[in-house]
Formats: sequence, C-alpha cells, structure tokens
Amino acid sequence: MNLPYRLKKITELVPPSDTVADIGCDHAYVAIELVKSGKAKHALACDVNEGPLKSAGQNVLSEGLTDKVELRLSDGLARVKAHEADTVIIAGMGGLLMERILTGHLKDFDTFVLSPQSDIEHFRHFLIDNGMKIVSENMLIDDKKYYTILTVSANILSDSESTNDYYKNDEDFIYGGLLLKEKDETLLSFLQKEKLRYENILSKTQNDELKKSYEICKRAIEKHYQ
Repeated sequence: MNLPYRLKKITELVPPSDTVADIGCDHAYVAIELVKSGKAKHALACDVNEGPLKSAGQNVLSEGLTDKVELRLSDGLARVKAHEADTVIIAGMGGLLMERILTGHLKDFDTFVLSPQSDIEHFRHFLIDNGMKIVSENMLIDDKKYYTILTVSANILSDSESTNDYYKNDEDFIYGGLLLKEKDETLLSFLQKEKLRYENILSKTQNDELKKSYEICKRAIEKHYQ
C-alpha cells in the first residue's frame, strides 16, 4: 500500500501502541499500515459517515486484518472509551472541528498525533490552555501543500524544562514554537512565501491587521533564521 507522504509521516510519528484510534479514518489506510508494520497490535478505525467506513471495511478485508482493525461508526471519539486506545490520530480536519472532538477527552488517552488543516494558531492555544504538552511538531510539503503534525500528550513534566516554554509569543502560536526553535527548513520556506505574499498585498492596499501579520512573519524570520 503506497501511502501519500503526509499519511506516511503520520504513521512514522505514532509511538508503538497496543491500540490506536484513527478518528476520521476515511479508507483506514493509516490504521492498516500501523497494524501491518507492527507499530500497533490493534486499531480502531472510526468515521462519522457510513460511506468511508464501507470502503475501509473492504480495504481491511483485502489485507486480511479483520481480526486486528475494528471499524466503528462514531462521531469523533463518542464511541471510543477512555483509555481504550493508547494513541489517537486525527488528521485532515479543521482545527475547530478537532477542538470539538477533543474537548472532554484530552486526559483519556496517552498520546495524540494531530494534523489540523486550519485554525492552527487557535488550536495550539486550545491544547496548551487545557493542560496538554506539545511534545513535537513536524512540517512537511505534500502535493505542493504545507502540513503540520503535532504530537501531544498530557502535560506531566518530568524535568524542569517544558516544550510548552517555547509557546509564548504570537509567532510561536501562529507558526509553531518548536519548529522555530529547531529552525525548521520547511517552516522557513513557508515563512518566506508568506512574507512575499504579505508584501505583495500591502504594496496595493493598506490593512492594519494584515500589516500586523506581516510584522509577525518578518520577526519570526529575523529572530530565528538570521
């Protein structure tokens, strides 16, 4: 099974687990890959729509994994019990929808691998404000689009330094404090494109909100990459 690069990266970031829950599983490609690779002993492939679950079921059957990948018709985590899975995967949704799905469930599972498609600044605030620890961030380009993947756990600190300490300023929440700290090259390419986009728009019209966004983008580049 040839996974798109984005989904392959998600499977790489999932820690070894007894059970993973893939929420919004679509065709269950991620769940199947995790079980086949041995990273997960068992997987829950969940989707709110019957159509994708039917396709997922056909894929699971063709791979001979009906005893290891369980299909569930579920609105988010509604039909996944607390601690039934070690790792929860949610990708391909907007940040606000992911926030709705996760609200009330953040302490129910050990690890979350999350890839919001929009509202990521708000989503980072939501995670930290609710006592979660952003363990790592990864940024990639797939089919000419930028994607960010966050690995998150309950914010239980074992040392004096927390990765959340890198989320203080506007640019940290907009672009990813850990990505900036690591001087991530993919983020730099994104920042450079954003800077040019802002400059092009501001050369034609003045907008205070846009100018503020431009200054934050510019500051992120100057502070972390120069």
